[in-house]
Amino acid sequence: MKLSTRSRYGLKACFELALNYEKDAYSLPVLAEKISVSKVYLEQLFRILIKNDIIYSVRGVNGGYKLNKKPVDITIGMIIRALENEIILADCVNGLCDEKKCPTKNIWIKLNNAINSVLDSLTLQDMVDDYNDTITISGDAYE
Repeated sequence: MKLSTRSRYGLKACFELALNYEKDAYSLPVLAEKISVSKVYLEQLFRILIKNDIIYSVRGVNGGYKLNKKPVDITIGMIIRALENEIILADCVNGLCDEKKCPTKNIWIKLNNAINSVLDSLTLQDMVDDYNDTITISGDAYE
C-alpha cells in the first residue's frame, strides 16, 4: 500500500497547523514553502480538508488556516481518509473480489483492519509529542 502525495503533504500541513495550534492562522504561502509543495496543490488539499471539517480558513490581515479541533481530537485516520477517500488494501476487503472463495480474503481484511485501527489510534497531538521528544533527544529540526 502506498499513500498518494495528497496524504503525505496533507498530513505534513496538518502537523504544522498542530505545532502552531495556539498561534495565529498559518498563511498558505508560508505553509507551502515550509512543507515544500506548491501553493496551488496545497490549496486543493485544503479544500478537501475544509470540506471534511479538519481545518478552516481565517480571513483578514492575519488570515490563513487553522485546525478545526484540538490536535488531540484529530486522528491520522481522519486526515488520510479525507484525502484518500478510504483506505482499502485489496478488492477482497470491500467485496469486489473476483473469486467466489478468495483464499487471501481474511488476511487482507485483518491487515486492513489493523492499519485502520493504528491510524485511528494516532492523533496529531501524538505526532507533535513525538516530534518534540525527537528534538529534545537529538536536537534535529523538522525539514
